[in-house]
Amino acid sequence: MADRLPTLGNFDIPSEIFDLHEWVADEFIDGELGSDCTLIFPPKREECDNCLFDTHTNRSSHIYKTGGPIPFANYGTCPRCQGNGYLELPSEDSIRLRVYWEPSSWRDIGIKVADPEHACVVIGYMVDLPKFERANTILLNDNVKGIRNYEVARDGEAYPWGFRRNRYFHQVVRRTSGG
Repeated sequence: MADRLPTLGNFDIPSEIFDLHEWVADEFIDGELGSDCTLIFPPKREECDNCLFDTHTNRSSHIYKTGGPIPFANYGTCPRCQGNGYLELPSEDSIRLRVYWEPSSWRDIGIKVADPEHACVVIGYMVDLPKFERANTILLNDNVKGIRNYEVARDGEAYPWGFRRNRYFHQVVRRTSGG
C-alpha cells in the first residue's frame, strides 16, 4: 500500500485494534447473540452391555450378562441389542456459535437473493473446528429444541475468519431438516 501513496509511508495497525476486535467477536459468540448448538456425530458401535458377545459369530451369544440393565432368559433374544451383539450409541457435543440466519446479510450477487439451499452462516472458535467438521449434522439454536428443529450440514469447507485468521472459523451450512 505504501507504493500507491509514497508520501504517507508505511502504516502499522496497532495490536490493540486486533485485541478489541477479538473481544467483540468473543462476545458475539459467548454472549446473548451467540447460540448453543449441538454437534451430532456418527453413532458409536459398542458391544452390548446386556448380553455376552460371541466372537465366533460376531453376534450376541443370547446369554444374559450378569449386571446388565435388562434381564432376559438365556438363549432368548437380548432386548437391548435385539441379538446383534452391538449397540449403536448416539454421540453428541455442544458448542457456541454465532449464527447469521438471514441469507441476504451474507449473500449478495449484485442484488440480494435468498438461496434456499443455504440456511445460514456460522462463526465459531477455531479450537472447535475439528469436532465441528467431524459432525454429521448440527442442530442450531438448542434453546428452541422441542419447538423448532434447525438441523443443518456443512456446505463446503470452513475457512479462517477475523483479522488474525487464527481464532475463528466461518462456515456456510445448508438446511437438512427441521423447521
